[in-house]
Amino acid sequence: MRLAATLRRLLPCAVALALAPAGAASSPPGVVVRSDADPAAALLAAVNAARGAAGLAPLAAEPALAKVAAHRVAEVAGGADFDAGAETVMAMSAELRRAGYPPYAWRQRLVQGPRDAAAVMKQWRDTDPRGFDEVALGDFEGFGAAVATDVQPPLWSLFVALPRITWERRITAPLDDLASMRAGVLAALNRERAAAGRPPLVVDARLAEAAQLHAVDMLSRRFYDHTTPEGRSLSTRVTDSGYRFRWAAENIAKGVFDPDEVVRRWMLSSGHRRNILDPHPVHVGIGVVRGEEDGLMTALWVLDFGAPV
Repeated sequence: MRLAATLRRLLPCAVALALAPAGAASSPPGVVVRSDADPAAALLAAVNAARGAAGLAPLAAEPALAKVAAHRVAEVAGGADFDAGAETVMAMSAELRRAGYPPYAWRQRLVQGPRDAAAVMKQWRDTDPRGFDEVALGDFEGFGAAVATDVQPPLWSLFVALPRITWERRITAPLDDLASMRAGVLAALNRERAAAGRPPLVVDARLAEAAQLHAVDMLSRRFYDHTTPEGRSLSTRVTDSGYRFRWAAENIAKGVFDPDEVVRRWMLSSGHRRNILDPHPVHVGIGVVRGEEDGLMTALWVLDFGAPV
């Protein structure tokens, strides 16, 4: 499991798919674009009926996607290329972000000719069943649509998308397995200590509780420090846990990593490395919690090292 590497590697993707138009679009001076409840709601209902028949969760109407769909259909109705090139795809991704919908993945569909949602679905399924399955029945959550009614035949734009936060929640789900995360971090710590000729650390339940509480506190109150906003230090937190110590130290980290990666990053910092390889500690407590911050997933990691009295 390489959470950090995966998050860096899998960037938001966007692929534009287009169904060849049934006829050339005219471009009158005033193109009327409909993105209100009538055509969009009918098309969403039709797509969700197909998803329901396939045992899939329904899509939800998203104003941001409807806005981008309306913009796209107006461009094409006004004479822009029917097929979206790389620059257009990048522009639509940027527009989604500006509209408040940072995407992980999205798909677009342009259809010209049908005059209602049922006809759109029929033409789409008949001419491109594979594309229909990939888009209408794909791994998406949001939906937006618009139709230009003042071009003949009408031109429809449909967007489906998966928001980045949903993907991040999925990819960071292993962090909720606290026992596995703690075991992985402990193994990585002891590998580093063994390589330096140090004895292995042993988990202490009291230090583990102190570390976890501090991780949760930092996430919930949005601070990142060894001292809490009201001044509770490491020594206070460790003492309050019931652990009597003659030596204690703490490492903290913030970010979506796997156990090997977070230890590797600590080892790149002289102060954190010193704590990991110090000959004093006998025990360690490991805390980790994930959560959302500013629309993105993050994680807080805490190591509390101790040598008992």
